[in-house]
Order: sequence, then structure tokens, then C-alpha cells
Amino acid sequence: MKPCKAVLCLLAALALAPAAAFCSASALGRSAALNRLVTPNSDGRNDTFIFRCYNPRDAAVDAKVYDLSGREVAQMRLKQRSNGTPPVPDNSSGEFYDLEWDPNRGEKSPGGVYVYQVRLEEKVYKGTVVIIR
Repeated sequence: MKPCKAVLCLLAALALAPAAAFCSASALGRSAALNRLVTPNSDGRNDTFIFRCYNPRDAAVDAKVYDLSGREVAQMRLKQRSNGTPPVPDNSSGEFYDLEWDPNRGEKSPGGVYVYQVRLEEKVYKGTVVIIR
């Protein structure tokens, strides 16, 4: 992606993002997107999108990613469970669920702006994520 186009994508994401996406994790019940700019180039940094979900009751979580036309492009998967920050991976217990979307998994998602939606009990967390290729 050309630098000018990447800047335009970033500006579009910031304009489209709901105010809740910029709140601190504690203001959202300790659930928040950990990174909203993803560069899936296999360098080990920001290759995937991660949403940390506070789920002390171990309730069912539904997490999806959509393109801007509203088409579902992915189901986020549980990367790990942990009991704190920094995360101490346990994967079988813990109040925090790290949900992950890898835009390189399956059909590669092109660079651009995407919308994530995480449903946990009666709460719905939404926001945008930008893929920069």
C-alpha cells in the first residue's frame, strides 16, 4: 500500500471509529482493542488484531470482523485466557479472553478498514481496525 493511501485509510478509520473505541479499558468494563493498526507482514509485531475481553463469568463470546460493505470476513478466535496484565497465559482459566483476528488466515484480507463486533452477554463492543499492507 502506498504511504498516501495508508494515511487515508488511517484517517478514515479514525473518522469512522466510535468514541467508545478510544476509552480506557476500565471505562469499558476492562474490555478493549489492544491494537487497531495491523501490519500482517510476519515480522511478529502487530501481525494480528487482538481484542481483550473481560469475561469473569465465562459467558459465551461472539466476535466477528466485517468489511465496510457489511460482509462478514472472519470469526475472531480465542488466542489465550489470562488473569492479569501483563497477561500470564493459562488458556484454560482466567477472567480475560484475548480474541484474535489474523488477516492472513484463509483468504488474505486486503488492506483497508474493517469493523469488529464483540458480543458478550448484553454488551456489544464495536470499532474499526485498519489493515496496512
